[in-house]
Amino acid sequence: MFTNASRDLSAPSAPARLRESHFDCFLDQEAALDGWDQIYRQLAPGAFSGHVTTLDWGEISLSRETVNLCVENAFRLPETHLCFGFSVGRPVKLAQVSDRMARGVGTLHVPEENYHVITRGDADYVLLTVPRAMLPDRFGAAARLIRGTEAQAIADWMLALLESARTGLASDSLLALAPDLLLDRITLWAQSDSRGMVPFRHRRGLLNDLLAACDGLTAETLSVGHLARLLGRDRATLRTICLEETGMRLDDVLKGRRLSEVYRRLRLAGPEDTRVSDVSMEFGYLHWGRFAQSYRAMFGERPSDTLRRPRPC
Repeated sequence: MFTNASRDLSAPSAPARLRESHFDCFLDQEAALDGWDQIYRQLAPGAFSGHVTTLDWGEISLSRETVNLCVENAFRLPETHLCFGFSVGRPVKLAQVSDRMARGVGTLHVPEENYHVITRGDADYVLLTVPRAMLPDRFGAAARLIRGTEAQAIADWMLALLESARTGLASDSLLALAPDLLLDRITLWAQSDSRGMVPFRHRRGLLNDLLAACDGLTAETLSVGHLARLLGRDRATLRTICLEETGMRLDDVLKGRRLSEVYRRLRLAGPEDTRVSDVSMEFGYLHWGRFAQSYRAMFGERPSDTLRRPRPC
């Protein structure tokens, strides 16, 4: 379920459109960014709350996305676009790089790659999505980290622009000029401080392997034991790497993944031809009472409540 509002903010000659959406379900937030291929999974219990504000000029968009809980987000960009993304909330873990992304650190994402992010709650991002054809070729060569004090300043400036549009303080002339200002700021900074944008040191290490292995397992085999056998590592090593890299126990990550996929199945199903007990058995839950208790603790509702929710848009 979500609430959505949008309005035109500028003159017809250079229209900007502001969209705001609030979400109480991770599944609904997956479709909040136009053209993105996203999968969210809720990994920690609690009432989900997400918010996306987008200032849109057609092919260029500036968005702010927040999520209150610990979630896993697998995503891929539209084929024709690049994205400059900055973390402005709590540190998040991008599986492709070694360190957590602290406040002000950003990334240049390219459409050729799949990305995995695990948040620890109170995630907050600002995202500038731009057609690849509008940027110099060097921008699209590879994904990059964006570091330095200037990166923080750019993120803060983007947030200020979004907030001024949201509150009605931004003039029509500013909104008409904003796309050029955004591109000028990004390209000038990248040209003057090449040290600030460094290629990912890709980690083909255990966390990447672990998440890829999880994606390849069925619900019945999604366990620490199966992962250990598949990756040729002992359980203790896998549990240690998950805790160190994400701040979460591997067992809790797998539990959240499994329950999130049950939630997804129930939301996409029709209540007239679906039995919750059949779905729970399909995902390896043999004891109905324990399943129902775990499900309600995670999402704050009964499985039957989820089944009666409207399908995602």
